[in-house]
Amino acid sequence: MWSRLASTVYDEVRALDEAATNRLRTSLLIPPERFTEEMSAFQAWMDLAHSEGDNPVIVRAQVMTELYVTMVWLRDSLMRPVAAALPVAGTYSAVERFISGGQRRLLRNAVAHGRWCYLPGFDGLEYWAEPTRGGTHQRFEVSAEVLGSWQMLSRGTAIAVLLALTE
Repeated sequence: MWSRLASTVYDEVRALDEAATNRLRTSLLIPPERFTEEMSAFQAWMDLAHSEGDNPVIVRAQVMTELYVTMVWLRDSLMRPVAAALPVAGTYSAVERFISGGQRRLLRNAVAHGRWCYLPGFDGLEYWAEPTRGGTHQRFEVSAEVLGSWQMLSRGTAIAVLLALTE
């Protein structure tokens, strides 16, 4: 399944009838074409940051940007509206529920509210979140490897959706 995840998401969005596609496009505050422009600029920044991987200032700016884009911006402005337009039993909905739930939700909130930092060895992040609204903040950790997979899932899913809406 993983080898076809993006293709499956793309196919689900393309399978929407014209009326549903139009409703989805208008439900997005940012038109899909503009999202595509921003994602292209983001990818150019990521490429530039990777080429300067030995510069800790660039790497930190890259991580901050990637966290915001993948955990907050894409989730809130693209993935949620798309989830409302697609079948709950579909692959896209499963991915969106995964990205929006559990530790990813807690990390999203920590990123949005500035409650995170690197682990002392720079091999992941520590963050503070309220597992229950109004509860006490708790400390969590995520490894760089796991974080990378969450970010790749977010970006790949968004790209598949945007391709389906703009082709």
